[in-house]
Formats: sequence, C-alpha cells, structure tokens
Amino acid sequence: MARIYYATNRRLVAGARIPFGNRYNEEGPAFYRVGYAEVDRNPDATDSDDAFVLRSVFLAEEHPAPAGAPPSEEIIGSTGVFESMTQAVRGESREVIAYIHGFNSSFETCMLRAAQLEANWRVGGKAPLIFAFSWPADDGDGLGLGESASNESKWKYFGDRDDAEASGKAIGRSLRRLIDFLLELRKEDRAAGREPCGQKLHLVTHSMGNWALRHALLALRGFSSGARLPKIFTNAFLMAADEDADALEHNTKLGLLPQLAEAIHVYHARRDLALIISDTTKLNPDRLGAWGPRTFDGLDSSIYGIDCADVCVTQLTHGNHQYYRIRPEVIADVRQVMAGKGPDQISGRVPVRAGRQYRIKPGRN
Repeated sequence: MARIYYATNRRLVAGARIPFGNRYNEEGPAFYRVGYAEVDRNPDATDSDDAFVLRSVFLAEEHPAPAGAPPSEEIIGSTGVFESMTQAVRGESREVIAYIHGFNSSFETCMLRAAQLEANWRVGGKAPLIFAFSWPADDGDGLGLGESASNESKWKYFGDRDDAEASGKAIGRSLRRLIDFLLELRKEDRAAGREPCGQKLHLVTHSMGNWALRHALLALRGFSSGARLPKIFTNAFLMAADEDADALEHNTKLGLLPQLAEAIHVYHARRDLALIISDTTKLNPDRLGAWGPRTFDGLDSSIYGIDCADVCVTQLTHGNHQYYRIRPEVIADVRQVMAGKGPDQISGRVPVRAGRQYRIKPGRN
C-alpha cells in the first residue's frame, strides 16, 4: 500500500468517495487543503492506466483558533501531515518528490499516477515519498482531437489552462511550506547534533503542470519580496512540458527555476501528439516538451535536454504524452539521474551536444 501525501486547491465534496471535485476551494483558488491518500496495486490490471486503485483519502483537520483563544489553539492541517512525512523520510531514508500533474486529470488520477511514480522511480531499492499537488483540472475524455471531438472537450484545454494559472499561488504556498519544512528539519537535526537530513528533494512537473509551475514560481518570488529563492531541489524534471520553448530564458516564465533546483532536465519528444495539438490548434508557440529549449546559448549550465522521440510511444490514447511514467527506457534514465550519475555517465542515452543535449535510445524488444 502506497501513501501519497497531497495538497489540493480543489473544492471539498462532502460525503463523496473521492472528496475533491473539479472546482476551486470554496474560499478561492489560492487556498488549499492537505492530507494523504492510500493507493494499492490493482491485481486485475490490464494496462498501465489501471495498475493502481485508490483505497482511501484522509483529509487533515484544520480550523482557526476560536474567538478569544490564543493562536496556539489554531489547528493547521499541514503540521500533522509534515510530521508524518518527517517520520517516513528520517525512519526510512526516502527521497522526496514534489509532483504537479497535467491537463485532463482528476484528483483520483493524480493520486494513481503519483503511486505509479513511487513504484517505478525507485533509487537504491527504496521508493521515494511523493508529495503531489492536485489543481482542479477537468477529468475529460482525451485530448479533444480533430473534427470528431466535441466542443466541450476542445474547450476543456483552455479551461484547464486558466485553472492551472489561477492555481499558481496555491502551488507556490504549498511549495513554500514544503521548503520551510525541509529547512526546519535540517535545522533541528543540526541543533540535536544529528547528521542533517540528507534525503534529496526532486520536482516533477508533467504537461500543463509546467504552466502551473510558471505561476507558482512567480508567486514564490512575490512571497520572498523579490529575494533570491533557496536552492532546495536536487533535480527538477520537466516532463512533456506544455510550456513555451523559450520559457527557461525568461524570469517571467520558468527562468527562476535554476534558483530553486541544482539541475533541470527537460524531457521532450517532437512526436508528442498532445503538444503538437497545443502548438498548432491552441494558438500556442513552439512547446518546450516537443522541441526542448529553444536555445541553450545563455541558459544556466545546469539545464539539460533529453530527447525522448524514439521512446515516447505507449498506448494509442496517450498521444505519445505519457512516456515519463511508462516507458522503461525513460524510467531507467530518470532513476540514474536521481542516483546522482553525471549526464555523460548515464547508460541508455547518447550525446547530441555533450554536456547539454542527449537522446534516449529505444531498448531491445
């Protein structure tokens, strides 16, 4: 059984099996709740999309201090959740992944895909601890392809894009809380004479989750009054990013990310059908997740491009957009990055431009 920790600015649906819907928190898109979900393997699975099943969802209690009561009586939901995470990180020496999902994903889908990452992205035989942020994307019926697609499915893309942008402040707030948690954890270790908690923290953003990340970074800069952001992530994995190809060149887009992450890995595939559609039918510029960074000239030296065009095919309905969680070659590449191998020492890839750009080779059948 996997325990997936979460934060979400989705609206609470009282009494429902899945307690979060596809609208914002009733207090607004900047507000979020936290908890954890229990996810198990599905013994009857027939493909990668039903490999796991959601068993239960725990929502952390929170409420302000009663009128006239001291602030200490306020219950903050994230406190208990992060204490539970602390025990897992310290007791089991697990690395941590902060995960932001993409377009067309329900709360349940987010939890199931997070569990898939936990199962597949193991380092040294240990599963990472996943902290997933679920923003209120619609759970639709595919990519909205061509003339046969309904108008509803075509417009869901634009609705999700607006929702991802509006969720930036909530994602930024939850990341700020996660950063503060880890910094405090290390401070406590030093004060107690313990070796500071050395488990790595990684960031994984998929598809439109990268557009949400843009707005989370801008929110974080605002929270810090423009001060430089702390370098807290060991690796940031931008997977099939539905973002502009020049996004890493501009601080108004993803240009602030090198402040937060020691290394940034852009996994892209020019055969990614979802991003071809985003590019040609949604009036977006060239996509980062299709072509990789527009240029490496002037970019931070910690940014790498990994071409997945030869290893992006999964199921037909995935539109070559889900390789990051399914293709063995990509999973093997990521695990080597997380294990600390240098870009030129990772097996299964070949250099296109040594030190900057690489291509993953397809495995033998």
